[in-house]
Formats: sequence, C-alpha cells, structure tokens
Amino acid sequence: MMNEKAIQDIFDVSQTFASGKRLLLLFILQSEPMGYTMITKWFERVGIPIGSSEVYKHINCLLENGFITKKSNSYVLTLRGLKAIEAAMDIMNTPPKVPELKLSFKTEK
Repeated sequence: MMNEKAIQDIFDVSQTFASGKRLLLLFILQSEPMGYTMITKWFERVGIPIGSSEVYKHINCLLENGFITKKSNSYVLTLRGLKAIEAAMDIMNTPPKVPELKLSFKTEK
C-alpha cells in the first residue's frame, strides 16, 4: 500500500506533466537560467501563444513543486527539474511497442 506522501508526490509530479507549456518551460530553463521577460519572449519567438498570467501560473507551479528555484531575477532548474526532463526524454524516445500476446488454454485433467 502506498503511503500518503507517495500519493501526494504522484499528484505533484503529474501537475508538471499535465501541461505541455509547463514541461516545455523546464526544457527552456535547461539551457540557461532565465527571467520572466526572457521566458515570455522565448514562447513568442517560437510562436506559442501564452499570456503573462499563464507564464506566472506555470512558474509558480514549478516553484511550489520544487522543479525550479529563483536565483536573483532568474529561474533555474533544480535537480528534480533536471530529472523530470530526463524522464520526459526517456518517455519520448521509447517506441510504443505492443507486447506479443499468446493465448493458451488450460486442459482439464
């Protein structure tokens, strides 16, 4: 049986993976620490529409769940954030291979 902390951790992690923009924000911060303005301009430059309140919402979620931290005026990945990126990359690089299923019948004796 899972304990209460493990269950809460699952929900905390799933919040990050529930939003493509939030997960993308982790990938953006992997290359370099950025402030709010740089993050917003990055989304604009690649053509992803995002409002200022949405940027803050995603930043706050990542801060609250320990995926990023703030240093001066910039946001940086934590080790947890880096592990989230690695896990996402592992999932993205895994082919959706279906296992071979074999049917068998038990014979009655």
